[in-house]
Amino acid sequence: MSTAEDLFASEDAELTPLAECAAFVSDGQTHDVIDAVTRQFYAETVIRDGGSNEAMQYLTEAPLPRVLIVDIGDSSSPLTAMLSLTAAFSEETRLVGIGSMNDINLYREMIGAGISDYLVKPITEKALIGVLQQIEEPDEELEAPAADPDAIQKIVVVGSRGGCGASTVAVNLAWSMAERKQKRTALIDLDLEFGTIALSLDLEPTRGLREALENPSRIDSLFISSATAKLTEKLSVMATEETVNHEMLFDPAATGALFDALGREHDCIVVDLPRSAVGMRQGVFEAATQVVLVTELTLSGLRDSIRVLAGIEEASPNSVVKVIANRTGGAAQAMQLGDFQKALGRKVDFQISEDRKAFNLASNTGKPLVQADSRSKASKTLTRTADVLDNSKSTNTGKNKKSWRDWLKKK
Repeated sequence: MSTAEDLFASEDAELTPLAECAAFVSDGQTHDVIDAVTRQFYAETVIRDGGSNEAMQYLTEAPLPRVLIVDIGDSSSPLTAMLSLTAAFSEETRLVGIGSMNDINLYREMIGAGISDYLVKPITEKALIGVLQQIEEPDEELEAPAADPDAIQKIVVVGSRGGCGASTVAVNLAWSMAERKQKRTALIDLDLEFGTIALSLDLEPTRGLREALENPSRIDSLFISSATAKLTEKLSVMATEETVNHEMLFDPAATGALFDALGREHDCIVVDLPRSAVGMRQGVFEAATQVVLVTELTLSGLRDSIRVLAGIEEASPNSVVKVIANRTGGAAQAMQLGDFQKALGRKVDFQISEDRKAFNLASNTGKPLVQADSRSKASKTLTRTADVLDNSKSTNTGKNKKSWRDWLKKK
């Protein structure tokens, strides 16, 4: 049985953001092209020397990337080398081969075997961009299927304490889902009195959200249209500023009705849920497919994280829950990560580094950080968080499923 020390001994490796793209190359020209192009598509890319053997060894030690690029130019049997890798993949991973043989029959065999694409050396940036665009972008000619209410992604972001950055995380996740994932996304600020989402995005507050939460029978497609503001073609924002002088009496059925109405027109709903929203909290957590808890590495953050996690587990035991530690490495960090995790009883999934310069830029321009400064460390972590959430929609975590890595480690 693993001890607490065993669980946290390799915390630094486990908490490193997972690579979206991994590449194994054998020459400098190919390395430079892959490095230049993948920076445009992915926040985290691993590029190493080698070929199919080195790629297989890497995959026994690291999580599967979304895209794997392998140089098989030195292989005497390129197709065999690639087929040995396809056996290790899930359907979500895309494999791209780079070789020296300019043979149409070889290309057809690779595509027929499930390999996404094959490029002949010397590769160009234009050719690789075309391949990655085809992998990452949806086919616009395909008609979008009718929305399945059970398939709508509902990501709820809540802070362990006020001011820990939950609203910032919600804004950036919503923008990433809309602009990078091309999902029709609705961002809702449920702090009706003191919410900051409209302010941070330089939007005029919308009207009608309070009335809808008090009288859910008023929620229909016309209401959705009038109560949302379009930030981009794919991203709509619902955020209001209510007076602080009147008590609000929310109908417990309102959040379900709101999510149902939004789900008819959106693929993803991101909710910024204030801790104080007692009347809505139960219904929001019950509806969530994923919950993101944002905290700081402080004693008070630890205490309240434990309490909030207990509330999430009670209300929505099947939701995927991710914990983000914000402002790490800065003055706000009062506890060591290992101590925090041990006391919390679970791993912190992502760490957002303290970066005042980048966040100030986003604030001053009225843009999400991932748009204002996509190269910053914090942006890359937020982008990776969106990717992980998008790949974790199923509540089945697969913990009981034996992977091919488990089999290899036993050999």
